[in-house]
Amino acid sequence: MRLMGLIVFASVAGLAAAAGGRPPNVVFILADDLGYADVACYGHAYARTPNIDQLARDGTRFTQFYSTGVTCCPARTGLMTSRWPASFHEYPAGAGFGDRVTITQLLHDAGYRTGHFGKWHIGPVEKPGTYGIDVVGTDDEAEGGKRNAKRGDARHDRGRDAHIYDQVIAFIEKNKDEPFYVNVWDHVSHFPVDPAAKYAEMFKDVVVDESKFSPYMKEKFDTCRKQGGDVNACMRNYLGDVYSLDEDIGRLLGKIDELGLRDDTIVVFSSDQGPGPVVNAHRDSKKGAEQARTRLNMMGYVGDLRGGKHGMYEGGVRVPFIVRWPGHTPAGRTDERSVISGIDWLPTLCHLAGVRAPEDIEGQDVSAAWQGTPFTRSKALLWKVSNPRSDLGIREGNWKLVHPNQKRGEVELFDISADPGERHNLAASRPEVAKALTAKVMAWNATLPKDYVKTQDRDK
Repeated sequence: MRLMGLIVFASVAGLAAAAGGRPPNVVFILADDLGYADVACYGHAYARTPNIDQLARDGTRFTQFYSTGVTCCPARTGLMTSRWPASFHEYPAGAGFGDRVTITQLLHDAGYRTGHFGKWHIGPVEKPGTYGIDVVGTDDEAEGGKRNAKRGDARHDRGRDAHIYDQVIAFIEKNKDEPFYVNVWDHVSHFPVDPAAKYAEMFKDVVVDESKFSPYMKEKFDTCRKQGGDVNACMRNYLGDVYSLDEDIGRLLGKIDELGLRDDTIVVFSSDQGPGPVVNAHRDSKKGAEQARTRLNMMGYVGDLRGGKHGMYEGGVRVPFIVRWPGHTPAGRTDERSVISGIDWLPTLCHLAGVRAPEDIEGQDVSAAWQGTPFTRSKALLWKVSNPRSDLGIREGNWKLVHPNQKRGEVELFDISADPGERHNLAASRPEVAKALTAKVMAWNATLPKDYVKTQDRDK
């Protein structure tokens, strides 16, 4: 058993005997760049996500769940290690996690079968054995993938993540008789958004009523039009891409039920961070008209929140989070009080699986919130990208502060409980709060690397 300075309570077999049953399976569905309000149960006016909505009805939907980063690798780093991404001197997408233990390693050492399918972006070695992962899926065409499928290819008529779910289902079928943990890390709705025609066609009657969207969405609509795009067509493509994801989630949930694993399996649905921007197509003209066209389909929505991917405002770091665990997680519940984060993923699962978490982590066990008791944090949430001059972000209690650090700009302070859209900067009217949070986030910043090893493997 791999210890790395930590202690595992017992083997899975021992735990199962002590508890009268086996520890729960875990299926972790992580969408990519999906906005806070991109599914129907989080308030989208046009989205059709019946399977995700049913997951919420069967479990608990959280409205204050936070990513640990503003792009893909940092968000995954916090989930896998329960360490703030900015604490890594080398960017993990290119360098990996070094000697920092992961949730997959911990569960593997405790007897779980572990799998990872879909997007990786957590290190240079993507093969079985990495981070204690027994089975690593592939996007290669030879294995039935469609990542490189072209229009006219039969595989293009499926959702772009269908091959991921094929492999996940096969993994679960093979390992149904023992505890398993599986990452299901989607490509939807990351660029390029270019679904099969049949998915966009499902939304042919959608004519965007901009009054149904918050003011922050106006920038996307305006950019799309300025670049010659059709807002209605772009929205239909985006909705179709998200629907294809929901369709595959339905297949997976159906297989879990068919195998009789529903009551023994924790299913979690979330997104890595907020939605990507509609990029000025002229910037990508050298890459061809096709890529420029699909850039305009980036219609991810954050509801009344502000901002999106790459930024520390709520639209960039607050994401959907749904937990279903029959008999443990209350069904049909919406938790609007608990402030939880991807940094809590590792300690929470360790608690539920009967595994002792490492001591040098930054997350908290929030399993009580998963099981119906609102959770009050004792640790602040913190954000910084891997750049010494990056903005700093901190949330503590109802307060959130964004600090320009070494760049120009003003300190911004928001009361998130009263102003989730971050429209009113209270730094001048509540200087004592701004001063206290500034001191805390700067003290944290002083513990971080003074420089970072650059890598080309960064998310766009």
